[in-house]
Amino acid sequence: MRTIGRRSIASGINVVLALGQSGTLIGLVVAVCLTLALPFIRNANLTVSVPVSFDLDTPSPVVAGRSGLDFAIENDREPATRNQRRKVASLSGSLRIPTSSRWFIAAQASVLIAVLAFVWYVIGQLRRVFETLIAGNPFVPENAIRIRAVAIAVIVGELARAAVVYAENLYATTHVAIAGVRFDTWPRPSLTTIGLGLIILVIAEVFRLGTRLDEEQQLTI
Repeated sequence: MRTIGRRSIASGINVVLALGQSGTLIGLVVAVCLTLALPFIRNANLTVSVPVSFDLDTPSPVVAGRSGLDFAIENDREPATRNQRRKVASLSGSLRIPTSSRWFIAAQASVLIAVLAFVWYVIGQLRRVFETLIAGNPFVPENAIRIRAVAIAVIVGELARAAVVYAENLYATTHVAIAGVRFDTWPRPSLTTIGLGLIILVIAEVFRLGTRLDEEQQLTI
């Protein structure tokens, strides 16, 4: 199967991206409509989910389970082998907070709208790149700009995600009290994601140089 051109891997990926962009646009429209309707909703007692990371104060030994499953806390009186003893250092997940504050709900909705708009933009840039691959002409000047925009979006998006999680943890620290739980209020951006953005930035530069070489070759011919 061909990698670029019509009926190729690139065209299949483009179809998936098109579906993802359409779904993101639908979600964006629904989120905007619900946010605009919020002032007209009476007794808005809702439960919102906020991303948080936290530490556990667990004096008992913890047995770590498989990825995606729960962990079990042993009784101090029950013996455990050396290989079974584990310590939970930090966890991350979502915290459900019942609230009637319209400002808090509006802030959460604004973050959701910004994320959906961000994803819609990034997918749109990727689709335009894959359209040139399908057409068999990837070395166009616009592709370097589009890939550079995706790289910057990945880096900025990760920093924004870390800032949002920091703000949510700060809110949970001041409004929620759970015995044995310490919410982490330090921003923790993913170095892996930032590194991926830098790699994409390098690829954008490769496209820019490839485009220039292609133009020079055409002028030589």
